[in-house]
Amino acid sequence: MKKQTLRMLALAALATFFVSCGGKQTPLQASVASPSQTPVATSTSSKKTNLIVALDGEPQQLDPYAHSNQNGFVVSRLVFESLMKTDDEGNVIPWLATAWNMVDDTTLQLTLRDDVFFHDGSKLTSEDVAYSLALAAKSSFTSNLFGSIDTEGFEIPDATHLVVKLKFPNAALIPAMASYRCAIVSKNYYETATDEQRSRHPMGTGPMRFKNWVTGDRIELESSDSYWGEPLPYKNFTARVIIEGSSRAIELETGGVDIAFNLPDTEWDRIAGNPKTRLISGNTQGVSFVTFNSSIAPYDNPDVRRGLAYALNRDALVQVGWGGKADVADSFYAPTIFGHKSEHLPGYDPQKAKEYLSKAGYNESNPLHLVYTTYDSTLNRNFSEAVQAMWTAVGVQCEINFVDLAMYTTMNNAGKIQVSLMTNTAVINDPTAALLAWPTSRTISIRHNDVKVDEYLNAGRSTYDQTERASIYGELQDYLADKLYTFPIAFPQNAYGSTSQIANLPFYPNVVPDLSRIKFTK
Repeated sequence: MKKQTLRMLALAALATFFVSCGGKQTPLQASVASPSQTPVATSTSSKKTNLIVALDGEPQQLDPYAHSNQNGFVVSRLVFESLMKTDDEGNVIPWLATAWNMVDDTTLQLTLRDDVFFHDGSKLTSEDVAYSLALAAKSSFTSNLFGSIDTEGFEIPDATHLVVKLKFPNAALIPAMASYRCAIVSKNYYETATDEQRSRHPMGTGPMRFKNWVTGDRIELESSDSYWGEPLPYKNFTARVIIEGSSRAIELETGGVDIAFNLPDTEWDRIAGNPKTRLISGNTQGVSFVTFNSSIAPYDNPDVRRGLAYALNRDALVQVGWGGKADVADSFYAPTIFGHKSEHLPGYDPQKAKEYLSKAGYNESNPLHLVYTTYDSTLNRNFSEAVQAMWTAVGVQCEINFVDLAMYTTMNNAGKIQVSLMTNTAVINDPTAALLAWPTSRTISIRHNDVKVDEYLNAGRSTYDQTERASIYGELQDYLADKLYTFPIAFPQNAYGSTSQIANLPFYPNVVPDLSRIKFTK
């Protein structure tokens, strides 16, 4: 492919980054409910010097290449930085990389800033970037975005220049490098630190550095004196762990926190109507689905999966789980993402559910027993009880196993979960990210082990032609609808709240805000 054509395709892909476009629309796209007079952000001279946020769960760890938890990235996005960023219009702009050039389909040249230091005082070099990109290529959490990188093919002419070679073209590479998934780490720190240090004492180049972690209560960061960019308007950051949704809302209204994430739908109207708070809400780039661990019996039987699917009333589940603030899913990724195709998925039909389960050998005298594992949250409690009742109605014995978020993450990564509700939210507006959970290299509990899925994923990722990509992803969605390794339930909306003192906090469809852009009002 010629360089000019490649650049045009890259620009076309970048134009959709962080922008909701096309597909089915709902009344709630992206909105900010605020006081009657919208406050104007002041400069960093504001007297307020701390930012306190409320998370709905404690991160298991903060190593950016060892997890995929939203709460962890809300914190670590202040510690680590990416090569590029995106502006308000979704355009990719320089950050740690000052320039980049796709020489051909599989060769990327990067030029780096020469004034960036890690929190331990060491200087960022192209060696650190190459090391970070190699981590991204190999980690099961990021290989879908960066697995095209040839980890043995880096060319490092000097400390500020790097040539990245690809094993095959990657249409999502540049947007991925502008996301929080492209966290640049210190090669020396990662090679010498213990697993515990990498997980619970992160060290990057960002405006905030790690300070303290009180398990079960809070994570604290402080401003980095060595930061190369403009200082943030706050010197201290605290992420409080407040699992109960109503408690997070109360803390926001009483000033205990400045921002509360993942507000339950029952709190939205009150937060929006309070003159002291703002509701920031919109459609996410995510899909919530019931997942079946197809590597173990009986979920390796397609009749079992289809029987369990027919037993679920998805319209009712959207009301129970999300209070109606979600669309019933019609495919395997959100309609705002390129290539979405509406599929004919199993509707609610208890009789068909019994027929498929009977075909698999399960009936009143030999009922199917399953263990549904989840972690505690308002949504998970309501959803698990509802699916338990629906499966019980067709003769399935469903045991609900509640664990804490850290244990859930460990079990999921080890493939130890039979059935659960999971949500995959695309970090960038591209099918490569939207289908994060599907490569067989991922060790999470879908475990479909279907190499044909990999073939579709690889073909879609390595094709720059958008028409061809749309066709490939359409075929993949048809294939997944037939196999039903997971059962899509909802395209969720999401909301977080802030006090009226917080400005420059838009809605992020990937639900991981860039808190370095926060401003304080008077």
